[in-house]
Amino acid sequence: MNISRLISLIVFFMRRHGRGQACWRLAACVTLAVALASLQPAGATIVRMETNLGSFNIGLYDDDAPKTVENFLNYVERGDYDNIIIHRSIPGFIIQGGGYKCCNFFGQLYPITPDPSVENEYDPSRSNKRGTITMAKLPLIDDSGNPIPGGGPDSATSEWFFNLADNSGSPDTDPPGLDYQNGGFTVFGHVLDSGMDIVDEIGSLQPIAVPGFPNLPVVNNNYVIVYRVCINDDGDIVCSETEDLAPGGDGNGDGTADRYQANVVTILATLGGTATFSADVAMKFDSVGTINKNTALAWLKTFTSPPDQSVHFNNGIFTFSMTGVTGTANRVVTLYDGAATRPTRYYAYGKTLDNPTDHWYDFSYDSATGTGAEIVGDKIILHFVDGKRGDEDLKEDNSITHTGAQAVVTSTSSTDAQSGGCSIASTPSQTMRGGDWIVVSLFLAFVAFVRKRTHRQRF
Repeated sequence: MNISRLISLIVFFMRRHGRGQACWRLAACVTLAVALASLQPAGATIVRMETNLGSFNIGLYDDDAPKTVENFLNYVERGDYDNIIIHRSIPGFIIQGGGYKCCNFFGQLYPITPDPSVENEYDPSRSNKRGTITMAKLPLIDDSGNPIPGGGPDSATSEWFFNLADNSGSPDTDPPGLDYQNGGFTVFGHVLDSGMDIVDEIGSLQPIAVPGFPNLPVVNNNYVIVYRVCINDDGDIVCSETEDLAPGGDGNGDGTADRYQANVVTILATLGGTATFSADVAMKFDSVGTINKNTALAWLKTFTSPPDQSVHFNNGIFTFSMTGVTGTANRVVTLYDGAATRPTRYYAYGKTLDNPTDHWYDFSYDSATGTGAEIVGDKIILHFVDGKRGDEDLKEDNSITHTGAQAVVTSTSSTDAQSGGCSIASTPSQTMRGGDWIVVSLFLAFVAFVRKRTHRQRF
């Protein structure tokens, strides 16, 4: 925990408990106690990358590529990587970002202001294998004005790429592999756990060509947005800056900021606002997120409304997994969803003992099994038992994985009682209308012209 984070914690307690001298002393003492209790030996930095296709962790090579890691973290800590796009994709090869933000007042992309270039730290022990993150470089130019593959050895600034395959290659190919071009490309980290599923999903998108960006990946006419890159304070799976968006930074109202609790996670809800998940203290969230709109709509097509009722899923579909479950005790996750229209029912999606295929089912509380959802005021209390109803894998494996959605259920009139139905509210996010492509293309053409004169294209 560094000084800036310590100060932010003190400020949080001050705002929470008052400004008097006694409160200041109390807040400072509590903060110092928390800080001292949370001190950890120095180790490899883990950063979190939140995108509109999912979030994942990256382990950095602090000791092996210290200058490159410091350079990358400088951009992270300033927020330069917030709301950037993945601007280049070559399926089966790489996806690249770190150069352009979305979007200015006019909805246009604009370039990041780069720091001075960083010294190349390529080493054969850190090869450009699948799953690694590597610094991009500016290309060298030959006497005829053509780019020489590989780039200037020490020309990397803000841009980076993920290797989708083993791109280390050979010195004898044309062009040579990435380990053999102009001193090699510096690998400074690797994707952790199942994060490559998300990187691969981005890499599988069909890129399009627009002026200045010949290989721009898009999903449903949207940019691939990196909402935020961060270092977590509590070791959970959400950026602290995202958790700060909860009311007062304390979505479950327990007096401690969500950013400092691994068992409390606040995320951006699909349809705006935030949602906070609070679990038992012994629990830790390994993943929390929302199901993207297209998948949600596909799943909802399989939903059958109860007779004489209409079901409206007004706050999207949530999914999470958590560890720290021991034995068969009842575990509780409380969802503070922030929905303006309070839900009246909660449905789960997944497998059950009597139906091994994924399907929707009513997850109302069942006292016999100790599982299900209770809707109480502004929160939803979800009860789980490892391996039982609501736990998707139906196995006692010291973890809970769950997907579900709160819903507003209303009675239908007699004239349409037989039809029933379900719906999901939707608001476009970072979506381009048809005419927007013209505006964006003109802007990108301008950017390409300026960059051609002042800032040559990166690898």
